[in-house]
Amino acid sequence: MASSKGGRRDNPLDRLRHLHPDEIGQDALGELLHDLQVSQEELTAQNAQLIETQHALEASRDRYVDLYDFAPIGFMTINISGMVREINLTGAALLQRERSKIIGFPFSSFVADSDKPRFSQHLRECRDIGGTSATVELALKGAGPAAYLQLVTRRHGGHDDEPRVLLTALIDITQRKRLERERREAEEARDTLTRDREIARARADAKDRFFATLSHELRTPLTPIMATMSDDRLLSLAPAPLLAALQTVRRNLDLEVRLIDDLLDVTRIARDRLVLAKERVNVHLVLREVVEMLGHEMGHRGIQVETSLDATHSWVVGDPTRLRQVFWNLLGNAIKFSLPGGRVTLTTSAGPTGFIQVRVSDTGVGMDEAVVNSINERGEIPETAPIQRSSGLGLGLAICRGMINAHGGTLRALSGGKGRGSTFIVQIPFAAHLEEWDVPAPRSESPRDSGARPLRILLVEDHVDSADTLAQLLRLHEYEVSVARSVQGAIDIADQGAFDLLISDIRLPDGNGLDLMRRLQSNRPIRGIAISGFGTEQDLRRSREAGYERHLTKPVDFNVLLGVIEGVTN
Repeated sequence: MASSKGGRRDNPLDRLRHLHPDEIGQDALGELLHDLQVSQEELTAQNAQLIETQHALEASRDRYVDLYDFAPIGFMTINISGMVREINLTGAALLQRERSKIIGFPFSSFVADSDKPRFSQHLRECRDIGGTSATVELALKGAGPAAYLQLVTRRHGGHDDEPRVLLTALIDITQRKRLERERREAEEARDTLTRDREIARARADAKDRFFATLSHELRTPLTPIMATMSDDRLLSLAPAPLLAALQTVRRNLDLEVRLIDDLLDVTRIARDRLVLAKERVNVHLVLREVVEMLGHEMGHRGIQVETSLDATHSWVVGDPTRLRQVFWNLLGNAIKFSLPGGRVTLTTSAGPTGFIQVRVSDTGVGMDEAVVNSINERGEIPETAPIQRSSGLGLGLAICRGMINAHGGTLRALSGGKGRGSTFIVQIPFAAHLEEWDVPAPRSESPRDSGARPLRILLVEDHVDSADTLAQLLRLHEYEVSVARSVQGAIDIADQGAFDLLISDIRLPDGNGLDLMRRLQSNRPIRGIAISGFGTEQDLRRSREAGYERHLTKPVDFNVLLGVIEGVTN
């Protein structure tokens, strides 16, 4: 009988060897044959299982090879000297070479010369780190665009007879490096742009300061001339021949002042710093004033002006001084470029919905298409244009265009060609809600009631001619005037007695008129008018903050000064 211990079947061949021949019978042989058959079946099953296991191992190995070769990340094995022993297909693709030209070669041969020292340092670190990883970023050698890899390496082996190798992942960081480079370049470009803007801003500020100083220096000596030429009471005392000469001086003085204003206005417009003192304005009234202002010029040149102010809505919200400047320039150009005996037409009509349209047409020299396009696109006459400028800096049209744009309107030029005249069309949105804008009350002719005490004025001006001229003209109009030429001189005069009004220059030898106003107002309230060659919006704001009620820019029209004195003191 077959027996088993611990569930294990005895080997029938071993049993057969231990049996005595006399013990071998028919039953024993049958049992042995049965056991042999069972053992054979077990061996067959084990053999099948071994074959199946072998196939599974081979399939697993194939899967590993496929995973290794086609993994999205490159993998390679290098020895501790940096020689490539294995590399997958992704790694070979990253190196842009066939595997046969990689395996067996030192990896450093694929590294850019500039990064080879970094790879050598990486190898030294990997030999010493044990089970941890080391990382390095390297540029690859190649003729094409720069490529970069990140190597993540772990040491493997080194126990018993197992050789030490470095298992390395190859990660493509070319895109990241490109983005980092582009970001750096963008940051450098931004920094450069910021520096350029700061330099441009500093240059613009320096230019503004230069123009402001130039304006002050040019305007100051014109102040006594302008004051004298604009005082109607003084001019009424002049004999006719002298009056004609004085009027000639006044016209040329106005031209000089216009040139100075043009320089400052074009700078403000270019830097978008033009500030408008908006109020309700009747365009028809402004146009009539301009025609009256240019009456002498038209008569002198024999130019006939026809007006047809037919617009139903003529009120706009704008700066009357700036609008007067625009139409004075356009109408003046029409007169200037018309031949003697020519005709200028000034009309108003309804423009596009919500706009009033003003047309200034002449029968003058006209313009070709290139000049018209330049005016409409850039607001200027080209230097090569066959138009002779009789005076000015050629900035008038650019300034007009900027001022009309600031009012929300447009300025456009038309011409039929050379010798066929020109037309300038201005469109300005009219005021939709007139009740929101108050019309200023008209100024009375007399500065004060005849029975009232003369107004006491403290005039502070370091320019001798300006101070003396203004003082004489103010006294001619029955004002009591005390003159100081410095801050300290004004304080000394103020300490001796009260006065009603301070008229002061801003830049003084020992300080400025702003500090003077603050000093005087610390003792008692005082009204003030600032007169200065500096007339930017910032200058006006500083004067208001110091306590001045008005800021007039030199040279001052004396009639304007009289009106401001009346408005401030009444």
